[in-house]
Amino acid sequence: GVGMIPENIYALVEKRLKERWTAIPKAEKALEKAREKAAAMGSSQTSSGGSKTKSAGSRVERMAILIVTAEKALETAQKWDDVFRKLDAIFPENTSEGFVASLMYGNGMSQEDVCRFTHCARVTVRRRRDRYVNYAAMLAATMGLIKTEEVKSDGGTDPEE
Repeated sequence: GVGMIPENIYALVEKRLKERWTAIPKAEKALEKAREKAAAMGSSQTSSGGSKTKSAGSRVERMAILIVTAEKALETAQKWDDVFRKLDAIFPENTSEGFVASLMYGNGMSQEDVCRFTHCARVTVRRRRDRYVNYAAMLAATMGLIKTEEVKSDGGTDPEE
């Protein structure tokens, strides 16, 4: 079950699964806002003279960092979306794992709701959910979305230390 991957990674993957349909639009909106803010700041600094030039450089730098950060967040959201597309191919909705995942992460049902809805035992639903989340974690790791530090931070022991 969860023991296959560290709890913090399991939680991260579940968070991403729950945000699946909103992550990219949210990241796109944040990037748009960052660009608008930068454009507004750029035009405001030419209006008054003299004393603003000293802080203009650091302001431009802050805006550049804001935009780059927003671009990276969008890139990350797109990579997670790739993970979910691959997962959909591995576990289509007509598979038991895919069906449980669509109920939980697509429709926001709790594990208890899924048990009632599917007439399956809790352990069965849990096993299907775990298999789905574990696959998602492995795919995410291969795409560089899960870092080695995150794997270790769970109190797991590294045999090479």
